[in-house]
Amino acid sequence: MDRRETYMVGCGDVAVRYMRRRHAARDAAFFLPHLKPEMRLLDCGCGPGTITVGLAEAVAQGQVVGVDLEESQIEAARQTARQHGAANVEWRVASVYQLPFPDRSFDAVFSHALFEHLGEPAAALEEIRRVLRPGGLTAISSPDWSGNLMAPRDPDVEQAIQVYKAIQQRNGGNPYVGRDFGRLLQEARFSRIALSAIYDCYEDAPLVAELLAQRIEEGVGKQIVAGPGLGRAEVGGLCRALRQWAKQPAVLFAQTFVDAIGYVDA
Repeated sequence: MDRRETYMVGCGDVAVRYMRRRHAARDAAFFLPHLKPEMRLLDCGCGPGTITVGLAEAVAQGQVVGVDLEESQIEAARQTARQHGAANVEWRVASVYQLPFPDRSFDAVFSHALFEHLGEPAAALEEIRRVLRPGGLTAISSPDWSGNLMAPRDPDVEQAIQVYKAIQQRNGGNPYVGRDFGRLLQEARFSRIALSAIYDCYEDAPLVAELLAQRIEEGVGKQIVAGPGLGRAEVGGLCRALRQWAKQPAVLFAQTFVDAIGYVDA
C-alpha cells in the first residue's frame, strides 16, 4: 500500500490485538500444502508477523521475508520472531507496489488480508509476479464482506457494517475483492488458479466490534463518509449498538475469506 489508498484497519492497540490472533495453521492452511522445506518465501503485508513465523517453520531450511508498509508493524514482527525463535525470517519496510527485490527472487509469495485495502490490486499482482521465479506460486486471501454471518440479527449492527464498507470504499479499498481473485490472477497471467473460501468465526466478538466501531468513528470524524444518508449522531448510535450487540452471551460473527492460488508458468 502507499498513497493510492488508506489502510482501513489502522495500527492501534486494538488493531494489533486483532491481527495477532492470526496464525498460519488456520489463515494459511490453503497455502501450507504447497510449501517445501527449502523455499524462499515472501509475505506481503505481514503485520505483526504471527502468520509469517508459521510460514518460516514450514520452510525451515529455506528463508522467509516479511514486508509491511508500517515501521511499527515490522518492529512488532521482529518481536514475534524472537518470541518464536524464528531464525530464518527477516523483515523489511516496503510497499507491495514497489517490492525491493530483484526479478525472480522468490519461490512463493503470500498475502493475507491486504488486497481488500488496495486501490490497484492488479498492479500489486504484477509486482508479485515480477519477483516470482518460473514455476513459483502466489497465495492470497482476503474477505468478501457480502458473505458475513451475524447472529442474532440486529438492524443497527447491519447498518453499522454498511457504513464500515462505505468508508473502506471511500478509502480506495474494495470489501468485495475476494470474488475478483480469479479474474485478477488470470489478468496477471497466473496459471493453474485454484479458488476456495472459508469462514473465519471470530472467537472474540467484542474485539472485532470495537475495531469496526473505532474505524467507523474515525472515518466519520474525518468526514470520509457521514452515512450513507446518516448524520454523525446517528452513526454514533450505530457504533454503540455494535459494541452492545457483541457483548451478548451467544453471538456469531463469521466472515467469509476467499483463498486463491496461482502459478507462474515454468
